[in-house]
Amino acid sequence: MKKWTFYKLARIIPSLLLVSLLSNRVAADIYMYIDINGDQFFSQTKVNDDYRLLLRSKGNKSSGSFKNWKEKSYTNITIPNSKELQNRYHPLIVRAANRYQLEPAFIHAVITAESSYRRTAVSSSGAKGLMQLMPVTAKRFAVSDPFDPQQSIDAGTEYLYKLLKEFKTKKLALAAYNAGEGTVRRYNKQIPPYPETQAYVSKVMGFYQYYKGNL
Repeated sequence: MKKWTFYKLARIIPSLLLVSLLSNRVAADIYMYIDINGDQFFSQTKVNDDYRLLLRSKGNKSSGSFKNWKEKSYTNITIPNSKELQNRYHPLIVRAANRYQLEPAFIHAVITAESSYRRTAVSSSGAKGLMQLMPVTAKRFAVSDPFDPQQSIDAGTEYLYKLLKEFKTKKLALAAYNAGEGTVRRYNKQIPPYPETQAYVSKVMGFYQYYKGNL
């Protein structure tokens, strides 16, 4: 029997179908990796440090780093009452926004949803820093320290600029930032039917409207 090493989601079947097949009935561990194009790879072994545990077998007691994958509701994320951190990072945000011709309000909105201005924030999927850069995204934009505010803001803003250039609208750019650009492409450049992504886009757009009149 041919040994299964990994499948590239974009080349096989849509992600929702694959995830449904990878249910708890599967005996093996399932690891996941998202590449620089937003495409997802799955493996029964930890191929390298970029792969993170998505589903585990009954014999594996370690926590899955993707346990909250596509499950965040974003319902508890709000605009911070204190403007201390917002004001602290505002000059870096303005500089990056001017460089990539984006609105500072849009960057503030993304940071609010991603980390609530917490510089050392780390998600269950391994995203880090103010703009919650995944390791592969940090590498793509030459970030040596994802917890450094300037590097995080510069890289996150550049990434949003590239996403806006491809997908044309803020909502689609946000969907790609959250779910991966490859995912948005697979859904014919529509917001993917993931509750997390849909909630994320709605939340960030709400923050964006607020910050447009409150910076």
